[in-house]
Amino acid sequence: MKQKFLTIGAIAVIAIVGLFVFEHATSAQRPDRDAQGQRGNRQGGQRGGGGMTGMMNPVSLVDDSWIDLTFTMQVDDETLLNARPVYQVARDKFAAKMKDAQASGDMRTAMAEMQSFATTVGKEFQMSLKEVLTAEQLTKLNELTKKRQMEQQTRMNRWRGGGEGGRRGAGGGGRQ
Repeated sequence: MKQKFLTIGAIAVIAIVGLFVFEHATSAQRPDRDAQGQRGNRQGGQRGGGGMTGMMNPVSLVDDSWIDLTFTMQVDDETLLNARPVYQVARDKFAAKMKDAQASGDMRTAMAEMQSFATTVGKEFQMSLKEVLTAEQLTKLNELTKKRQMEQQTRMNRWRGGGEGGRRGAGGGGRQ
């Protein structure tokens, strides 16, 4: 009796493992890949970001600026209350423009429009911040923003395989 139970249990385990492996093996062969290795409807097989990876996200720049103002600089509550509407307006404008850009479908044109839009709104954002922050606070915030942008650019270059420590950089272990 024990031997029958053990045999049936082993068969059941093998069947369950077989189903699991079969399920995952077939899901890896998705029908949305074509012969050129492209994925779904993403042009050129690009990963993530909807093709906007070459450009920094202006919404995140505004968000990061708010984080720097709040936590790194630790300005007083009154200044934060005065700055909040400035940040909200800039963030809402960028988010709406990005939504329109993504809906258009033509990412090259959308990126060009977004860069010019970012310049315009960025100037408005800086002018509005001048009314809320002291000159010292604004200078410190701009330094933190530039530092953050440089760090992000360095990370993007490493991700793309360029520079030191990248996949193909010095000591990266790539083929010679």
